[in-house]
Amino acid sequence: METVKLSSKGQIVIPKAMRDDMHLPPGTEFVISATATGLTLTPKTLFPKATVREVRGFLAKRGRSLPSDADIKASIKAKLKAQDDASKG
Repeated sequence: METVKLSSKGQIVIPKAMRDDMHLPPGTEFVISATATGLTLTPKTLFPKATVREVRGFLAKRGRSLPSDADIKASIKAKLKAQDDASKG
Protein backbone atom coordinates (compact mmCIF):
# COMPACT_ATOMS: atom_id res chain seq x y z
CA MET A 1 0.00 0.00 0.00
CA GLU A 2 1.31 3.43 -0.95
CA THR A 3 0.47 6.85 0.44
CA VAL A 4 0.03 9.84 -1.86
CA LYS A 5 -0.88 13.50 -1.30
CA LEU A 6 -3.55 15.54 -3.02
CA SER A 7 -1.96 18.60 -4.63
CA SER A 8 -3.36 22.12 -4.41
CA LYS A 9 -4.72 21.52 -7.94
CA GLY A 10 -6.60 18.38 -6.83
CA GLN A 11 -4.10 16.00 -8.45
CA ILE A 12 -2.54 12.79 -7.18
CA VAL A 13 0.39 10.81 -8.58
CA ILE A 14 0.07 7.06 -8.96
CA PRO A 15 3.42 5.61 -7.87
CA LYS A 16 5.59 4.34 -10.74
CA ALA A 17 5.75 0.78 -9.42
CA MET A 18 1.93 0.60 -9.43
CA ARG A 19 1.71 2.15 -12.92
CA ASP A 20 4.22 -0.42 -14.16
CA ASP A 21 2.52 -3.35 -12.42
CA MET A 22 -0.87 -2.37 -13.86
CA HIS A 23 0.52 -1.45 -17.31
CA LEU A 24 -0.87 2.10 -17.15
CA PRO A 25 0.73 4.21 -19.87
CA PRO A 26 0.71 8.02 -19.78
CA GLY A 27 -2.65 9.36 -20.89
CA THR A 28 -4.68 6.50 -19.40
CA GLU A 29 -8.18 7.77 -18.57
CA PHE A 30 -9.88 6.70 -15.35
CA VAL A 31 -13.43 6.53 -14.05
CA ILE A 32 -13.61 7.75 -10.46
CA SER A 33 -16.38 6.46 -8.21
CA ALA A 34 -17.39 7.34 -4.68
CA THR A 35 -17.85 4.26 -2.49
CA ALA A 36 -18.83 3.74 1.13
CA THR A 37 -15.15 3.50 2.07
CA GLY A 38 -13.65 6.18 -0.18
CA LEU A 39 -12.83 6.62 -3.85
CA THR A 40 -12.14 4.04 -6.52
CA LEU A 41 -10.14 4.70 -9.70
CA THR A 42 -10.81 2.31 -12.57
CA PRO A 43 -9.01 2.57 -15.92
CA LYS A 44 -11.47 3.28 -18.71
CA THR A 45 -12.09 0.32 -20.95
CA LEU A 46 -10.10 0.07 -24.14
CA PHE A 47 -13.03 -1.53 -25.91
CA PRO A 48 -16.06 0.44 -27.10
CA LYS A 49 -19.55 -0.53 -26.00
CA ALA A 50 -21.07 -3.18 -28.23
CA THR A 51 -24.49 -4.75 -28.63
CA VAL A 52 -25.21 -8.47 -28.39
CA ARG A 53 -25.64 -8.60 -32.16
CA GLU A 54 -22.17 -7.09 -32.70
CA VAL A 55 -20.45 -9.75 -30.61
CA ARG A 56 -22.71 -12.56 -31.70
CA GLY A 57 -19.83 -14.81 -32.79
CA PHE A 58 -18.47 -14.91 -29.24
CA LEU A 59 -21.76 -16.06 -27.75
CA ALA A 60 -23.42 -18.12 -30.45
CA LYS A 61 -24.06 -21.83 -29.99
CA ARG A 62 -25.95 -24.10 -32.34
CA GLY A 63 -29.65 -24.25 -31.61
CA ARG A 64 -29.48 -21.45 -29.08
CA SER A 65 -31.08 -18.08 -29.71
CA LEU A 66 -29.41 -14.98 -28.37
CA PRO A 67 -31.14 -12.77 -25.82
CA SER A 68 -31.88 -9.19 -26.77
CA ASP A 69 -29.92 -6.26 -25.36
CA ALA A 70 -33.00 -5.37 -23.28
CA ASP A 71 -33.18 -8.91 -21.84
CA ILE A 72 -29.50 -8.83 -20.90
CA LYS A 73 -29.80 -5.40 -19.27
CA ALA A 74 -32.88 -6.55 -17.32
CA SER A 75 -31.04 -9.68 -16.15
CA ILE A 76 -28.00 -7.68 -15.02
CA LYS A 77 -30.22 -5.16 -13.23
CA ALA A 78 -32.07 -7.97 -11.41
CA LYS A 79 -28.80 -9.62 -10.32
CA LEU A 80 -27.35 -6.32 -9.08
CA LYS A 81 -30.54 -5.58 -7.16
CA ALA A 82 -30.46 -9.05 -5.57
CA GLN A 83 -26.82 -8.52 -4.54
CA ASP A 84 -27.64 -5.08 -3.15
CA ASP A 85 -30.63 -6.44 -1.20
CA ALA A 86 -28.50 -9.29 0.17
CA SER A 87 -25.78 -6.89 1.35
CA LYS A 88 -28.31 -4.72 3.19
CA GLY A 89 -29.89 -7.39 5.21
